[in-house]
Amino acid sequence: MAEGGPIKVLIVDDIPETCDYLSKLLHFERDIQVVGTANSGKESISRTRELRPDVVLMDINMPDMDGITATEQIIELGLGTQVVIMSVQGEQDYLRRAMLAGASDFLVKPFSGDELANSIRQVYKRRPRVREGPAEQVPEARAERAPGRIISVFSPKGGVGRTTLTVNLAVALKLDQPERRVAIMDGNLLFGDVGVFLNLPQEKTISDLVARFDQLDAGLLADVMVTHSSGVKVLKAPLKPQQGEMVTAEHVRAILELMREEFDYIFVDTWSSLEERILAILDLSDRIVLVTTPEMPALKNVLLFLAVADLLRYPPGKVLLVANRADMRHGIPIAEVSRSLRFEVAATISNDGQAVTNSINREVPLVQAEPGNPVSKGIRALAKQLVFSLGVAEAEEAAAREKKGLVGRLRKVS
Repeated sequence: MAEGGPIKVLIVDDIPETCDYLSKLLHFERDIQVVGTANSGKESISRTRELRPDVVLMDINMPDMDGITATEQIIELGLGTQVVIMSVQGEQDYLRRAMLAGASDFLVKPFSGDELANSIRQVYKRRPRVREGPAEQVPEARAERAPGRIISVFSPKGGVGRTTLTVNLAVALKLDQPERRVAIMDGNLLFGDVGVFLNLPQEKTISDLVARFDQLDAGLLADVMVTHSSGVKVLKAPLKPQQGEMVTAEHVRAILELMREEFDYIFVDTWSSLEERILAILDLSDRIVLVTTPEMPALKNVLLFLAVADLLRYPPGKVLLVANRADMRHGIPIAEVSRSLRFEVAATISNDGQAVTNSINREVPLVQAEPGNPVSKGIRALAKQLVFSLGVAEAEEAAAREKKGLVGRLRKVS
């Protein structure tokens, strides 16, 4: 049972029979209570004000106001209500629009009662809460926690905003899910700037781990990492390039594997190279955020990298192409970018050079300094999209393991 009683749910669909069906699916869930229904986007807003549900199940296609617009307006009410979008379309564009609007999850119809109930419980856990003090929640026991997910941010072209995205993605995820353990590793070992972007003290760096590599463990890692005001833990790059040269691919692999045990999400900044240490990072990554801008030199290099990723046999879905500064003046249209690369653009980030530069110079991530800025909204949507895609992958892996285990048991019986 959720704290304070069952999770209150409002169901929104323009077909009354669908509302009834979803209510019946949830009827036997003791920790979930359907407090009402609405048959239009406009009605969902007034019903949210009236009922103050914890979670809204929102259909995406409705005649008077679509679910995306209704979601935006519900989030703007500031009631802490979480929204789960439901749609028969599962394309990336629908997912991107839903997350940009502020939705916390996206369910593709048809779905089972278990999938629906689990989604409600998960987004309820992530709802904003009033905190009495700065103390963090007690983390789950390590044995009960799944291995952390590594998300590298890479571009074969410099100057496309890679570090800006790394820092802001990590902080956005931590702010959205404060109970999660989020870390950044500055993998730009020669000229890393993550510490500057986050105004972190010039203290210990990854070089301190390398110097005591034979003693590498969770305690040493915790001692070397620095905590940002958002709660994100940071492993800084070496202070001098010559120190960075001493960090090997073996070091990188071992440190990332240890971080995977200690954190839920690890964001890794990189640099424009395919040398051994970068390939070690990319190989270990669960997702590679491949950053480009809508300019010909950047697209040319992205095309070359995609060919390398194919040679490395990276699985479908591992690489997410992100167009930064997507609406820049005289930039190549995003639809043309996808056609030219023959690779779908998974997300777009707006262009606001002045706001981004100001946030960098102030050493405050834009998602903290200006949460309402279109760039911040795009980054938060991308962070949610990454978490969602990794959650789907985790569920698929678990199902595959369960199926494999069942087959093994049946073989033993036979």
